[in-house]
Amino acid sequence: MLKHKIKTHKLGATYDCPHFFILNKGNHSGKPESHYWSNCFVFIADTSAEKEFYYFVFLGLWELGFFKKALIGSVVPFIRLGDLTDIAEEAINNINTGNREWSDVSGTITQLEQHKNNLMMQIDYILKIRRVMLYNFIKK
Repeated sequence: MLKHKIKTHKLGATYDCPHFFILNKGNHSGKPESHYWSNCFVFIADTSAEKEFYYFVFLGLWELGFFKKALIGSVVPFIRLGDLTDIAEEAINNINTGNREWSDVSGTITQLEQHKNNLMMQIDYILKIRRVMLYNFIKK
């Protein structure tokens, strides 16, 4: 099911349809993001709704540590494409067998993501102001 939707991203490749990237090397392997890394997979969706659903499935799996058991490599851990898709397909099968609907939680999760991004911007601004104040204090 997912094997034809997830590919290895090639540097310089562009995608016309909705997509997101999934890190495949390092301790954060499996983490989805809207921008690409040099070592990542790309998930190519048919619609924006499908992209949003799978983005949050992968985010949940990554945040809950489901991909850690599949990491291999002693110096730089990485995850294989097959292992990534197997874990995701198992989670999606579990979601589909329950009485859970994405529409029931999608609005709340999207709002939480927006609040998180807003708080991160506020923290960034606070750190910038602190640096400016310390710079002005030290320079005088």
